[in-house]
This record gives sequence, structure tokens and C-alpha cells, in this order.
Amino acid sequence: MKTYIRAVLIAGLTAIAIPSYSQKSDLPQDITRQIPAGYAVMTSKSSDFNGDGKVDYVVVVRNKNEAKLLAHGSPAPKRPLLVFIQGVAGKFSLESRNDEVVFAADAGGQCDPFMDGAEGLAAKGSFFTVQNVVACGEHWTDFITFRYSTELGQFVFHKRIFESMVPNPSNKPDAEALIPGSRTVTNGSKLKPIFLSSYTPNQ
Repeated sequence: MKTYIRAVLIAGLTAIAIPSYSQKSDLPQDITRQIPAGYAVMTSKSSDFNGDGKVDYVVVVRNKNEAKLLAHGSPAPKRPLLVFIQGVAGKFSLESRNDEVVFAADAGGQCDPFMDGAEGLAAKGSFFTVQNVVACGEHWTDFITFRYSTELGQFVFHKRIFESMVPNPSNKPDAEALIPGSRTVTNGSKLKPIFLSSYTPNQ
């Protein structure tokens, strides 16, 4: 959790306590009716992203048949990330969608990069962060942060922080099993902003 809090602070967010995933959804009804057919909510966070005094939501959904597909050896389906902005009379519009930033269940080898981590999503002010993490076989954590740009009226890529852990070569009995490996920070560009809808982790 310390690594997560540090990374979120670097990304410009305030550290937040994040509950584990739940199958129950307390999302507004106007959002739940807009969830794509055949999908179920994995997790969600709320914040006033555009600063208009109204609560907005970022939601991650998955295919209802995901477990069955994986059990049959099929490729894991995408997990869309949806951002809803609140308008008048409690109505919500789907402002943006991205099918790449939340990693699929088979994107971490033996681990599920999104479900095996305790955090998943964080949101504060105009920012939200997606965390993908692997801690079996390889060990790494990937934080991808977006912010709402009032100038552009859209969500843009803000920062990505990738951190890995590697086996400790020390033979000392009290040595830690893993030590920090690589750390890469990628910042978004104000001159060439990347919109959330078109962002891919390969960029």
C-alpha cells in the first residue's frame, strides 16, 4: 500500500483508502442502465472531475462470461473503463471509454493484473488512477493517471509510473527476497495531449 500511496502522490493525487472489489453496485440508476449489455460492474470511484460541483463516476466493467471464457481457454475479454459526467437533473452522459487501460485477466501470466491488486482505482479532484499489478512470477506495479482538462473538455493522459521488483542476489539470511528493479515515469504532454479514449499502454 505504501508504494501505491507514493505513486498517487507523485501523480498529483491525494492518497485515498480504497475498498476491495464488490459485486454490489451503488451507482446511480442512470449509469447502471448505460452499462453495455452483457457486462457487469467490477468497481467504481466518484469525484467532481470537471469542477462543476456535481459528482461524476469512473467505472470498470467486465464481460459476464469472463470466468467461463477463461475456463475454456479463450482469450480474456477486454475490461472497458467508462467515465460518466453528471449533467442536469441527475442525468449522466458517457464522456469517455477506454478498453485498454484496465488490463485483461490473462495479461499478467499467472496473475490477474487488475483483480489481484487491492486498489484498482483511485479518484480525487480532476484526476483518476488505474493500478495494474502482478506479484507472481514477475513482480511489477503499473499506475496510469488521467486528468480532466477544462481547456479541452476531455480526459487526457497525465502520467504513468511503472515499478518492478527483482530477486535479491544477496545470500544474507536477513536479506529481503525482492529489491527494487526498474522504474519508469512517463508524463503526458500539454502540447500533444493524448485523450483517454485513444490511449493505449503501448504509447
